[in-house]
Amino acid sequence: MASSNYTPNLHLSAWDASDRPKRADFVSDNTIIDTQLGGHIANGNIHLSADEKAKLDEPFVVMMYAGNGEAQRTITLDFHPKFVFIYKRGVPFVSYSNSVNVVNAASASYGQGSSVGVSVTSTGVSVSESSASNGVRVSLNENLAQYTLIAFK
Repeated sequence: MASSNYTPNLHLSAWDASDRPKRADFVSDNTIIDTQLGGHIANGNIHLSADEKAKLDEPFVVMMYAGNGEAQRTITLDFHPKFVFIYKRGVPFVSYSNSVNVVNAASASYGQGSSVGVSVTSTGVSVSESSASNGVRVSLNENLAQYTLIAFK
């Protein structure tokens, strides 16, 4: 005689002392367990992947770079940044010099466009250094200037 009682949640065999388990009972129970547990483990809505867990441990990276004076420069990162904030160290975020507003800080996010002087790519960040145009100069890669870059994963 197969099991006369079953567990309330997964409906697994809960044999009484007088029951005579059959191989089919074990196969059925194992199939139920495998289906339920396998589906639970594979559910990406309730479990984090290894990459997602790494982001929780270190959700952002702070680094410094020295400008090289090039009009356009790409800074490669070992992850795909979602948002970046860059600023030149030791100066205001925006300064005024020789009738020109100098932008010394900027932010951008991947897929949401970029701000003046910085854009996020799939492999890093692109920054620029420009001469004055319409009373504004972007200074995110001035030769030998020191910058801080904060990149969020």
